[in-house]
Amino acid sequence: MIRVKGLPLGIRADMPGLPPLLLLHGLLSSRNGWLPNLAALRSRYRLILAELPGHGDATPCTDPAQLHPDALVAALEEARQRLQIPRWHLCGLSFGAGITLRYALCHPHSVMAQVWTNGNRVLAPPPDAALLAQDEARCVRLAAEGVAALRAEGFHPRHGRRFPPALRDRLSAEADGCNIPTVIGLIRHCLPYLSLLDRFARTQVPVLLVNGRMEGRFQPVRNLAAGLLPAIAVTDLPGGHAINIEQPEAFDAAVLEFLARHDNSLG
Repeated sequence: MIRVKGLPLGIRADMPGLPPLLLLHGLLSSRNGWLPNLAALRSRYRLILAELPGHGDATPCTDPAQLHPDALVAALEEARQRLQIPRWHLCGLSFGAGITLRYALCHPHSVMAQVWTNGNRVLAPPPDAALLAQDEARCVRLAAEGVAALRAEGFHPRHGRRFPPALRDRLSAEADGCNIPTVIGLIRHCLPYLSLLDRFARTQVPVLLVNGRMEGRFQPVRNLAAGLLPAIAVTDLPGGHAINIEQPEAFDAAVLEFLARHDNSLG
């Protein structure tokens, strides 16, 4: 295992030898959110596991400049260069999808193909005053109430009723340990700028959306993505927001079949 240090994102990479695949989780998760998928994906790919600042083993960060989506994209690009990977596949979940999709728009020649899952802010309109005020109220609660406010967030793993119980407990404990000032910083300085609505249609690399169709609020986003990017591939699976955990075998099969069609560089 290779660790890339000195970046706002935590980066762990398998040794070279297979086509490279970067995995980036969502808010209040970690690299362990991929545990149900590692064996299948690792059988065909060199995995590069990224962690958001203040999540898992990644260093806390409250610098607004380093938490902007463009800065996180720059950190991924620096990691790619330091790992001497010419081109890689990308897979981003939820919040992480906003970063990986942006990366592909900024660095299309470094990407073979990309996969993403349910991310409700990815194609949202720019936040209005009401949404910004709602997000700021979340930050105020997090600062005042700490872990209790983290656990009240709807995407906290403890609410994953379709998760395997042991994994839910593990991810919940990790979420409780997230660096709260960093989470606040991500909500304030990254989330408002995460949307790619104005540029998603300019995506140049092959894209697969694995859609958890039981998350009703995401289905208009799924349909919008298909309308903006007619070449997108979509796999609809019976599950919710964390579809890689709720339907790991079907998720892995869809990802492996799609990426195999675009393995045009070992990286």
